[in-house]
Amino acid sequence: MILTAAQVEQTDAPIDWFPNDHPRVPAIVGGPLSGNEIPCAECHALNGAGYPGSADLAGLPATYIVQQVMAFRAGTRHSAMADQPDTTEMIMVAQAVTPRQLHDAADYFAKLPRKNWVRVIETATVPRTIPDKYGWLDPAPGGGTEPIGNRVVELSDDIRRAFLGDDHVVLTDYAPPGAVARGRPIVTTGGGNGVPCAACHGVWLQGTMTVPPLAGRPAGYIARTMWDIRVGARGGPSVAIMRAQVGRLSPSEIRDVAAYLASLNANAPTPKK
Repeated sequence: MILTAAQVEQTDAPIDWFPNDHPRVPAIVGGPLSGNEIPCAECHALNGAGYPGSADLAGLPATYIVQQVMAFRAGTRHSAMADQPDTTEMIMVAQAVTPRQLHDAADYFAKLPRKNWVRVIETATVPRTIPDKYGWLDPAPGGGTEPIGNRVVELSDDIRRAFLGDDHVVLTDYAPPGAVARGRPIVTTGGGNGVPCAACHGVWLQGTMTVPPLAGRPAGYIARTMWDIRVGARGGPSVAIMRAQVGRLSPSEIRDVAAYLASLNANAPTPKK
């Protein structure tokens, strides 16, 4: 597809650069919409991969997607970060969406194939970054590098292209040296008195009919989700089970678990050794 810069700027719906990547797009996902609703793909992309700071929805169970939207609506899911703009926006969407729209969106994203849009690089030095108001990291003006410290640093390989709707842009998760190796035994054994992740998320961490996949999901999102659960920003019966697990983990262990899970193949039958 070829569009002029003016056409890109004037469009009121996500641009479908790769129409062969997905089934028919319902209006609630791709727009345009007649009211003030926000098409799902504005934040989660038409291929469901999401962007920095938003969830990867491709291949999630439809029942799980509905459950999470209803949790936003009920106030049992929010963010550990006060006044987080993307969470505030999601709550508004959850309160406005109709049952039909929610069903259409959940069914669409559940049918999308999971793909590998995340690359994990272990390094002691990372590009210098500044926090974006929406919760992700942006490259610092002037470039440069800095020590990674006790962090996972997640950057889009081309944030401008990503926000123009190019959902093939890859995320790079920078992790401290050894993070993937340290995270693996925690995931596979539960770490001490914990339960292995596979007990709920499937033998290859590809999810089940009711539980989301973990393999190949962005480390930044996994870490934020685990922290939200740990501090009580998310509620519900299934979250109570998770809270017992993440409550045993230190911040560094959460980081390492997130790095290991992000390093796995999103659709392979076997996890990375």
